[in-house]
Amino acid sequence: MLNNNQEQNNRTLQAIIICILIAILWSQYTAPARRAPPAQQQEQQQASAEKGVSPIQVQPGAPAEVPSPTPQPAALHPLRAEIEGSPVSFVQTGVSQVAISHLGARVVSVKLNDYKVQWGSDQALDLVDNPDGAVFPLGLYAGLESDEKVAYTLRSVNGASPAQPSGTFAVPEGAQLELEFSGTLASGVAVTKRLTFKPSSYLFSVDAALSRPLPEGQYLWLEWSHYYPAGQENPRLKVTHITYLDAADKIRQIALADVIEGVRGFGPSKWASLGDIYFMSTVIPSQQGANTLIGREGEVYLTREPGGREGGRFSVYAGPKDYKTLQYVGDFHLERAIDLGWFSFLALPLLWLLHYLYLYLHNYGLAIIALTLIVKTLMLPLSKASFSSMKKMQEVQPEIKALRERIKDPTQLNQEIFGLYQKRGINPMGGCFPIAIQIPVFLGLYNALLNSIELRHAGFALWITDLSAPERLELFGVGVPVMVLLMSASMILQQWTTPNPSADPQQQKMMMLMPVVFAGMFIIYPMPAGLVLYWLVNNIISITQQVYMRNTDKGSVYTATLVTSILILSAGYILTLV
Repeated sequence: MLNNNQEQNNRTLQAIIICILIAILWSQYTAPARRAPPAQQQEQQQASAEKGVSPIQVQPGAPAEVPSPTPQPAALHPLRAEIEGSPVSFVQTGVSQVAISHLGARVVSVKLNDYKVQWGSDQALDLVDNPDGAVFPLGLYAGLESDEKVAYTLRSVNGASPAQPSGTFAVPEGAQLELEFSGTLASGVAVTKRLTFKPSSYLFSVDAALSRPLPEGQYLWLEWSHYYPAGQENPRLKVTHITYLDAADKIRQIALADVIEGVRGFGPSKWASLGDIYFMSTVIPSQQGANTLIGREGEVYLTREPGGREGGRFSVYAGPKDYKTLQYVGDFHLERAIDLGWFSFLALPLLWLLHYLYLYLHNYGLAIIALTLIVKTLMLPLSKASFSSMKKMQEVQPEIKALRERIKDPTQLNQEIFGLYQKRGINPMGGCFPIAIQIPVFLGLYNALLNSIELRHAGFALWITDLSAPERLELFGVGVPVMVLLMSASMILQQWTTPNPSADPQQQKMMMLMPVVFAGMFIIYPMPAGLVLYWLVNNIISITQQVYMRNTDKGSVYTATLVTSILILSAGYILTLV
């Protein structure tokens, strides 16, 4: 069955390439089901109110000791005009500006100082983007009641009466800022909501207290919500999951497509997070491992975390998915919300290396080039072994073809081919095995680049001003993906320099067609410029290595790799100066 082994070798190589493509497309373009447009949301709420039915149908979660809150009678959420008409307090933390409306003591904006809405804009990114008539974050639910229409009063600032009922407050350097709001629920229960901010931190705490305990079986909950418009989603930044850390310290995800209208419990967790590929908002209860609720109203998704019968203490993180930042905000393991894929154990050190290279090169495009060259150099022994095996397989193809024409008995043919392989020192799977070993490194590097928030709005050179977005060079009003075309050309050239271990013309044609398929996919479904840059550099250095491995008389492949790496990095540096 040795002839079948050769065919299996070819199929394995094809499967590897297809798996890489599927992994890339799956990680980028899995998307939630479309939801009803936001214009329908208020109509649905109004219809529910007229029928006397709550638009949020709550079902108890798993733990009996922390049941879900009982639904309250339906009512439209406060309109933006009502919120804007109430006093608003602003908190400057040094890294963000948090706006708190006194109507409900809800957060109406979290603007991040160091992150802009889009490249070239001066407008700070706002993590709160809820439509008119939708619920805003930081809501309290006390048994049957919500505090969204409670007119809170700013009672104290750092323990002292404020000089004015509202205003802008800066967190003192080396200290903290505490705002205490007080109000009264419709039932007559007094509620206090105290927010504490630290300097230069995206994390703040929320302490809530009630004037009397809730009835047995009812608890206070803190909610965070966000609006994700399906019609305005960036195909690559789609929020497809709610992420949470369960009671067993396992990261879990719930697809937004599976979040049905209303609010439901989904079991014990330590925190739950709403966010996209670069930013997230997370509520962390002090009562670790308690039942968590998730739900949605139209296209506003929400999570709720429980406290106790008399109040609760929570931490809230609203900021970037920066690994180091998430590591140092507290012992919450929030960094695990960054999805680095199956090979995160490889992606994480590669991400650290990327940051380290940036410290010296001061350009993430150059850092990507350097990182790619380092990885390709380290993988060279495996590439060399794979190339040597494929070259040997290619060299014996004429002899195998002659054997097949001469010997018709399958058993005798297999024995002759096996003997030929032994004589030439060929392992039929030798070409694929080294490639298969490199796949985890490839996917780890891919996920490290895909999830690196540092690439967001980071320029490289010339027209490439944002490595996290697809690159386009405007020529006569048409955006041309120059790097994608160069990458496709390099893939075709690389295919020509790669030995084909199969004598089957159909398989050879299929392998030559792969670069065209890749190019078409990258044009139809654009990839971030940083990833295309990585792939382009990877192909160029691979071509160089293959040329020297094919013609050993030209010189050492290691020397060629080093010289080519220096030339590529130098060329990249020159482009940054243009």
